[in-house]
Amino acid sequence: MSRLSLSRRGLIGSGLAASLAPAALAGSTPALEKAVQDAVTALMRTGKTPGVSAAVIHGDTLLTGVAGKADPERGLRMAPETRLMSGSTGKTFAAATALKLVEEGRLSLDAPVAPLFADTAWYARLPNAEALTLRMLLMHTGGFPQFLDVPGFMARYLWDSMRGRSTAYSPEEMLALILDHAPLNAPGKAHHYSDLHYHLAGLVMERATGRTYYDLLQEKILAPLGLSDVIPSDRRALPGLAAGYARGDILAAIASQTGRTLDEAGALRNDPSLEWTGGGLALTPRALARFYRALAQGRILKPETVALMQSSSMPLPTGPGVTTRYGLGTFITDRPEFGRYIGHSGFFPGYTSNVAHFLDHGLTVAVQFNTDSGPDVNDALRAIAKAAIAAL
Repeated sequence: MSRLSLSRRGLIGSGLAASLAPAALAGSTPALEKAVQDAVTALMRTGKTPGVSAAVIHGDTLLTGVAGKADPERGLRMAPETRLMSGSTGKTFAAATALKLVEEGRLSLDAPVAPLFADTAWYARLPNAEALTLRMLLMHTGGFPQFLDVPGFMARYLWDSMRGRSTAYSPEEMLALILDHAPLNAPGKAHHYSDLHYHLAGLVMERATGRTYYDLLQEKILAPLGLSDVIPSDRRALPGLAAGYARGDILAAIASQTGRTLDEAGALRNDPSLEWTGGGLALTPRALARFYRALAQGRILKPETVALMQSSSMPLPTGPGVTTRYGLGTFITDRPEFGRYIGHSGFFPGYTSNVAHFLDHGLTVAVQFNTDSGPDVNDALRAIAKAAIAAL
């Protein structure tokens, strides 16, 4: 069973109630409502996920569609306010926070970040240490490997998990995994996706301001937009979080990263803190959609900064007829059937997420599942968008 709701609130930058012109509802809204309803129902009918939650924004109309269970074992239905883990969709929040500091003159995109770490012994041992800039970190062109590809990480994580030790590794501990490693590429010359780039970007923000990343995120992004659905995933107990269901491999099973993600008390069985600026949030599709729409419309950053997030980018391998680049914390994709859109997908054990703003259609779509082995989250987002565009 699926439910769909129409919201007229929270679409203006202050987060206060917005007035909705009758013309915005006339004609398009009933068709759009049915399109979202049908798309969400179709995703649930695949039988591959306990639940699905989605949101679509067009004009001043926010539609939320939910289906299935947030927690099958407790009989809890998925609801628009149910939080799920953000995975890497949180990187766009981190990038927007960093770029806000650039606009304020507190950070530079292209000055080396090394002077901020002059008092440390470890920074100089990072790959490309002296040349690294904030732009490189946000674009994943600093030459860092993904932490999951570093043998030392898996060995330590498995050992600590089996012995019941904390796996809430600090960003410095995460970056220590690649000290004295050769870089994967010359500074700024190639794209290698790595959460470690964002861990260092988070430390750059904190050292430049003397404040925590989550405090900066709240002040500069979440509070102005009224995004109360978004909370830091900096602890195991996260209010309103759906139970996720993770598949994983044998190593994930050894680390207790498979099966139901929540314990009997409703807390995550594994501490999510190590994600930090690489993800680091629990949120809802309606919050994801509102954030991306505000970003695209220049209500978080200046329009010229939003344009820079797209123009400062590196090409990625794609299929025929499709062009994808990675900019400053967001993917930029051109597809014949959709035109250009900006977005980001996310994975966390037991959860998948995706969000995009379709620039040529004025449409924002977000979708989340409480499983990591369900419908393809990219296909799901495009299916909802295709149905919505057809309805409009």
